[in-house]
Amino acid sequence: MRPMHAGPSPDAPGLQPERTRLAWSRTALGMLANAALLSVREIGAAGLTAAVVPAALAVLIALVTVLVGRRRAALLRRSPFPARVAPALAVPVVGWSVVALVVVTGIVLI
Repeated sequence: MRPMHAGPSPDAPGLQPERTRLAWSRTALGMLANAALLSVREIGAAGLTAAVVPAALAVLIALVTVLVGRRRAALLRRSPFPARVAPALAVPVVGWSVVALVVVTGIVLI
């Protein structure tokens, strides 16, 4: 019987790096879409107002998300597979940044 192991083998890393990269890319794309919608709404309405702040925040979150996603995908492509792969800081930071963006956007648009 073949022994089971937790991580992918270096010979066949599977699709985990690709799925990770795509998930982080989708999050970044969502943030960029938010920034674009806020920018178009404000520029089309009355020029630049306080809604530029959440648009800039959304762009910043998107850039951080892209950088974290690239780092995570590179980590999962390593050979030998690292013992610790759980994102201890990245997911909470991006998650709380998105929550902050929602709050700031709500405050500015009210």
